[in-house]
Amino acid sequence: MLLLVAGTAVALDPARAIGQFHHTAWTVNQGAPGQVTALAQTADGYLWLGTEIGLYRFDGVRFTRFASTGGDAFPATSVSTLYASADGGLWVGFRYGSVSRIDGDRVRHYGPADGLPTSTVFRFAEDGEGRLWAATFTGPVALHGQQWQRPTADMGYPGRQARTLFTDRAGTLWVATENGMVVLRRGTRTFTPVASTVGRVSQIAQAPDGAIWVAEADGGVRPLAGKGGASPASDPTGPSASAGLIFDRDGVLWATTLGTGLVRRSPARPGDAFEMFRRSDGLSSDYLQPLLEDREGNLWVGSSRGLDRFRHANLVQVAMPEGAQDFAMVADGDALLVGTRNHALQRVDSVSRQPLALRSAITAMHRGTAGELWLGGPDGLWRMRGGRFEEVSDLPVSVRSGVQAIATTPDGTVWLSLNTPGLHRLRQGQWTHLKDLPDLPSNGSPLSMQVDARGRLWLGFARNIAVVLDQEKVTTPWTGQAIDVGNVTALYEDQHGMWIGGERGLALVTSGRLRNVVPGVREDLRGISGIVADASGDVWFNGARGVVRVRAADVDGLFGGRGNPRYERFTALDGLPGIAAQFRPLPTAARTQDGRLWFATTSGLVSIDPRRILRNPVAPPVEILAATVDGAAVSIHDGSVALPAGARNLRIRFTALSLSIPERVRFRYQLEGFDSEWVEGAARSAMYNAPGSGRYVFRVTASNNDGVWNERGAQLVVTIAPHYWETGWFRALCVLAAAALLWLLYLARLRQLAARIRTRLDERHRERERIARELHDTLLQSTQGLILRLHASSRKLAVDDPVRQELESAMRMAERVGADGRERVRGLRGDVDHARDLGAALMAVLEDAHGLDTPAVRLVVEGTPRPMQRSAAEEAYMIGREAMLNAFRHANAGSVQVSLGYGRQAFRLRVHDDGVGFNQDAGAEDGHWGLAGMHERAARAGGSLAIRSGRPGRGTEIDLQIPAAFAWKSPYRPGIAGLRDRLRGALRRVRHAPRG
Repeated sequence: MLLLVAGTAVALDPARAIGQFHHTAWTVNQGAPGQVTALAQTADGYLWLGTEIGLYRFDGVRFTRFASTGGDAFPATSVSTLYASADGGLWVGFRYGSVSRIDGDRVRHYGPADGLPTSTVFRFAEDGEGRLWAATFTGPVALHGQQWQRPTADMGYPGRQARTLFTDRAGTLWVATENGMVVLRRGTRTFTPVASTVGRVSQIAQAPDGAIWVAEADGGVRPLAGKGGASPASDPTGPSASAGLIFDRDGVLWATTLGTGLVRRSPARPGDAFEMFRRSDGLSSDYLQPLLEDREGNLWVGSSRGLDRFRHANLVQVAMPEGAQDFAMVADGDALLVGTRNHALQRVDSVSRQPLALRSAITAMHRGTAGELWLGGPDGLWRMRGGRFEEVSDLPVSVRSGVQAIATTPDGTVWLSLNTPGLHRLRQGQWTHLKDLPDLPSNGSPLSMQVDARGRLWLGFARNIAVVLDQEKVTTPWTGQAIDVGNVTALYEDQHGMWIGGERGLALVTSGRLRNVVPGVREDLRGISGIVADASGDVWFNGARGVVRVRAADVDGLFGGRGNPRYERFTALDGLPGIAAQFRPLPTAARTQDGRLWFATTSGLVSIDPRRILRNPVAPPVEILAATVDGAAVSIHDGSVALPAGARNLRIRFTALSLSIPERVRFRYQLEGFDSEWVEGAARSAMYNAPGSGRYVFRVTASNNDGVWNERGAQLVVTIAPHYWETGWFRALCVLAAAALLWLLYLARLRQLAARIRTRLDERHRERERIARELHDTLLQSTQGLILRLHASSRKLAVDDPVRQELESAMRMAERVGADGRERVRGLRGDVDHARDLGAALMAVLEDAHGLDTPAVRLVVEGTPRPMQRSAAEEAYMIGREAMLNAFRHANAGSVQVSLGYGRQAFRLRVHDDGVGFNQDAGAEDGHWGLAGMHERAARAGGSLAIRSGRPGRGTEIDLQIPAAFAWKSPYRPGIAGLRDRLRGALRRVRHAPRG
């Protein structure tokens, strides 16, 4: 986990040598273009490279060729110069004429039609009034509006060429001609010659003291004039044939040469001399041209073979003798003594290195309790006092052996660990070999030794063994966890306790209790062979994963205590060469009195000043580069992209423009509407397999190498079209279809119920026909036979015989009963066609009144009559007939109105009279249907019956309603065939509906 610490802006330390900066070279093998002729950085953070084969931009990771297309295609490919203007645009000058300006995705070209000469553009500059000038092979030109103009005759430009130009801090424009140098001072319109002789000037720069320097292709790097601009030219002070020149933010001069590498002169370096850095030092090429310092303080160099970067590194590498290996070290005041296997002892500090007189191989060093220095190697044991070396003794073994570790206890005893098992003690000039002490490992020698504050000697062995030797007693005075660090290669005591470092991790003994670090940090804390604390109490570990710094307040978190584990790791990206040695010499960490920390690795020696760790405060700009679907690029317009339905494998590429350590740039991204939380990592693309249709917003933020976040970031609106089944109209259609289906099912259910009712009514009708036949064949025939016999009997009597009159009266009664019976039989048989003309059938009831005093009857028909289902028509007829006869017999009514309603939703029959009414609670007369029979008929027909009576002067109203499903004959076939008929009808209606 990285610590997010703010600090001073990063810059290249003037006191360091070139070789102590972190250098990276990109050649064609790493994807860089060759023959870099110009460099610029625009406001969006991109580094632009002009080359002979086109224009490129670099985000710290990828080189991308910038090529406008169509009508915006560049007029040429060979770029001669670049200039990033303050408004964010990029000016591009080409060989053999033409200029282009890039503003984001827009490109504007200038040529002869715009007043630009057809000759190579060497340089751009803006004068003190903000006017853009271009130096060309045929003279300078200035941009007025959208037209380039040469200096007018009254401006007094003396030459035919303009090799380069430059604007100083006072706003004065300097122009190098083919014969000399002229200036156009701010607020004037006349060029003034400079009294200096110059050669072929390739670049001009201004030093911190105001002096103007020039780089000449045939004369080197030298100052041209002082503050006043009128001092005579001096002799060249740098190498010859220079092409580029710059003063960085600390006033250090950097210059490129055409074949001898990079040149640097820093006032903070001893002697104020020029330093060289060549291809033999790692430079991509010795033939160099442009120089650029970016906004993060990095220095960029363009070469014939690629691109080079020099940046600050918090770890400073010490320049040791070539081939030096295996560094034993010990602090000596503000300096460090360093012994090796194959070179003389060295004394180094932050700025210099000095070889000392001792030339023997040294494999272990130690500062004694009295301040003396002890040095050991295969050739013996030495002591250093007052800057002088004193050989103390040969090693107490007969065979050649290296010294693994040295320690001294307060009683003056010197302890040595050699290649032989056990421990060697030097006391009062006598050596003692301790190998048989109880609990002292007998099959090996200590890898590390440390004397604690109580004067006890801690010994670290291989295979998780550590013991304490106190007055020749070996103990393990701690409880808690078992040691789990592997080979114990580092012991160090500070305010937190005794640290135990090893090949597999780290442990700490505090107040007699041992704890191992939590598993989550073991990987970064493995291979520990050096431990040291700085002046603030922070602990530093030198291990296989680099140098790790743990702040004093965060120590407890390493062992599962308060807070999460927090630490900072320094690796090769910070200038660390190699990894910590794992066997000898040990330890690999030390601290000098000036507070500087020193770490030895397998490939060199580095130092760091914990008080001057520089941080990068520049938050990186974030840009979304491209989007692809199934590997095919899709266009991004105005920050949004529209994708087709079913888009899969969506990849969004993005970048962050931090050029110092792009490998440590971190990203957080989220596709709003799909990702439930932010995703963090170092990848520069996001992949989504199947986000689905909808509108999403992709947001991405980034942090630089020191954890400074650009919280604003960038965003891309992603719209994925829906499938037709995901559209609103399709959902609405499905709802309508579902509703129609439910309606059809409802209708089918009604038809089913109607069919059941019809079936029951048909059964009733057949039963009624049977009853009618029986009545006709029995009761009516018998009645008719009785009438005939009575008639025959009456004919035998005299006309005036009273008995004959009684017989005739009985015959008339019998005939009335027969007529009623025949009418009942007709009703049972359904001979009246009620279904087709119910109104006519009801009006025929008047004929069946048998001489009753009938009131006026009026028939009212509402709607268009339509055929009714037989059962419904019959029940309606019987209810209407019964209502009419009751009105004739009992209502004493003056009028009766019969209303038939043929509606779309229902059939309605109303019989209303203006008679006296009746009590609905009274039962019907014996032998009549009565009210209960009328209700039963209405229910059988699937309808409802309402009877309103008892109101004075209002008479009686019988109101029957039968729903359409039970009343009307259906035009469709029954069952599934009927459903198909309905669907066909609906489609025909839709097809023939009028178009709006």
